[in-house]
Amino acid sequence: MTTRRKYHHRHLRDTLVAAALEALPEVGAEGLSLRALARRAGVSEAAPYHHFADKDALLAALAAECFLLLLEALEAAVREAGDDQRRRFQLTGIAYVRFAVAHPAHFRAMELPGVAARMPAEVKRKVDAFYREEGRRMRAAQKQGLIAPLPFDGLILAATSLVHGLARLIIDGATPVKPGDVEHAARVAREVTAVFGVGVLPRPAGQL
Repeated sequence: MTTRRKYHHRHLRDTLVAAALEALPEVGAEGLSLRALARRAGVSEAAPYHHFADKDALLAALAAECFLLLLEALEAAVREAGDDQRRRFQLTGIAYVRFAVAHPAHFRAMELPGVAARMPAEVKRKVDAFYREEGRRMRAAQKQGLIAPLPFDGLILAATSLVHGLARLIIDGATPVKPGDVEHAARVAREVTAVFGVGVLPRPAGQL
């Protein structure tokens, strides 16, 4: 007589989320299947339904995990920077890159259509509140002359493009940073964001 594999173990929920993160680059959010994930996890096809009502519920849990991990990293950066807005601006960019290198599967999942859209409302409120506050502080810093009076939306888009692109290059292996080497990635991010901060136009010596 064979013994049926027990499915209701303590870590099954986390195992299913991890399996989804692994599968998403292959099948996308719309192609994800709870039954297929059950096979990946080595449990019965019915087991996932004890934790998730359907695929959308699983994707919502996955999106929440992704964005809360990112938010945790960004909030730690602003705590370190304190009230220095230029330092907050740089450190949140570095934190974004660190997050991507520490959690590449989560980073890739967040880029896929259909994942961010399933973020639970309470998580979205937290993420939106963080960015609203940082945007408010940036605008105030511009008015105080601490940041160049560039068009605000263009400034934010440029900064976002820089750190997101750098994160993608690192996790795709297109830089000397080894996979998972968060500290090396942070050093590179610090150098790159510093270039963004001073620009590339010539200036008198000593003004870098």
